[in-house]
Amino acid sequence: MKKYFVTILFIIFLSVSYNILNAQEDEFVRKDSISVPEVENCGFGEIIAGVDFDGDGKVEIYAVNNMHDIGGNELIPRIYKYELTDGNWELVWDENSRDIVQQNSWAGVTHGDWDNDGKQEIIWTPANNFTDGNENPPRVLVWEQNNGDKLGKANFGFETPNIQWTITEENNFEVRPFRILLNDVDNDGKDELIFADRRTNYHFGVISASDVPTKHGDTVTWTMEASGLGSSMIDVQAYDVAVLGNTIYLIHEDGSITPIKYANGEYSILPNIPDVFPGGSWKSSNVVDLNNDGMKEIIVGGWLDGPGQNKVYLLQEDETVGIKATQIANFENLIGINGRINGGHDAYGDIDNDGNLDFIFGSRGSEPTVAILRMEYMGGDITDSLNYHCSVIDSLYPTANPGRYDVVAVANLDDDPELEVLYTDGNLCERFPIVILDLKKPVAVRDKKIVPNKFTLEQNYPNPFNPSTKIKFSIPKETEVSIKLYNSLGQESAVILSNQNMQQGSYLIEFNAGKLSSGTYIYTLETSFGSISKKMLILK
Repeated sequence: MKKYFVTILFIIFLSVSYNILNAQEDEFVRKDSISVPEVENCGFGEIIAGVDFDGDGKVEIYAVNNMHDIGGNELIPRIYKYELTDGNWELVWDENSRDIVQQNSWAGVTHGDWDNDGKQEIIWTPANNFTDGNENPPRVLVWEQNNGDKLGKANFGFETPNIQWTITEENNFEVRPFRILLNDVDNDGKDELIFADRRTNYHFGVISASDVPTKHGDTVTWTMEASGLGSSMIDVQAYDVAVLGNTIYLIHEDGSITPIKYANGEYSILPNIPDVFPGGSWKSSNVVDLNNDGMKEIIVGGWLDGPGQNKVYLLQEDETVGIKATQIANFENLIGINGRINGGHDAYGDIDNDGNLDFIFGSRGSEPTVAILRMEYMGGDITDSLNYHCSVIDSLYPTANPGRYDVVAVANLDDDPELEVLYTDGNLCERFPIVILDLKKPVAVRDKKIVPNKFTLEQNYPNPFNPSTKIKFSIPKETEVSIKLYNSLGQESAVILSNQNMQQGSYLIEFNAGKLSSGTYIYTLETSFGSISKKMLILK
């Protein structure tokens, strides 16, 4: 009997522990998805989301296809444009390259107004895949916003890139721009296209284009302003690149970094810095000012097999060693010792509107499978790993293939202020869709029996609490409502409600403080009528 009683207690303990652990995480729901077009054998590659290039008020998602050696329709580079119309993602335009017989895998994609003419361009770099008639294909394609839903130059019923470039004049010469970005690294008022080469011929490149013409017959001058071609750079592939100020940081798969500095009208390849962080990065780097101190940092995820493959690092410029790395997050306990961080460039933003940045990473070989990762900066010292929270926000999407979910994005796709997360499998041929995740927000429940004539905020209950409590408030008229939480230093710690339009009434909302430390906090109700504050106590 005693043994039976202990077993019951153990089961109850496990159940309570499981519920508490799960209560500590924000909940994301699969809000929508975009299926792979029928013409494709494989699936999507890189994506651009949350833009409105044509200015029609409809949110857009652009996607290119991927290739993984099936030998069919996926060999032809294709680009797709989706628009959100009446709640549905409609395919409104697509086109394929007519000058590339076949592509290889992992094309780079970025966007911007490269020629400063007020029109956005998509820059796309399909990887060379040599065959007869394809000995020196274009490796840089630029599609500029045209009329309506279309991009590129009109050409007898179809569209072609506004400009394109092979980079090299030599046939069957490997150059594969893998990670690409636009940046005015030389401060001349014009962006350059900077790329990390997946092969070790060019290593990297800095490209300028004189114009992005809209009419046939107009010409453009391409210039390779700098590259590693013919240099003595280390013979190690680079799968990522980032820019801080006038310095390009080329990130190699062995975790070393080669700085390329622009100064006095020229680029200089500086000595390679070995062993900056283990495993290098698979297109996961982001340049941000994490704590808004005016100094930018690089956030990057480890990738290659080894001790760094499921860790996140903060890279900072250092006068002594050039650049130094600090481990700030560890996903090993969440995705397994063999799980890798795979992708995550441009996938950051303040998803939960708490005033701090969130970073989204993809995964490879994770357990659970199809794991999408989130690292939240919680404020404070950016080098202290205690100030970051790691979680898996989605996993186990129905698929027979654990895959390589290296294409992720963060964008606002709807009318609420919270950002959405997008992801897909950018590598394997399984026709995996673009999945759209949305943060499930706290719901304020209105008591329709009570019609208040006062503006009130009640004491939360229970108080003290761990990890959840309830907050009750009343508003006498329709207004926008925010509820924010501040620590003892007056720093914002959480946003419970953010500018939510609410009708007259009394409301009850549940708040989960699972990610906050023990201590006394101030919660403040903000409306057009004014604000009210009260104290709450978290005990863990």
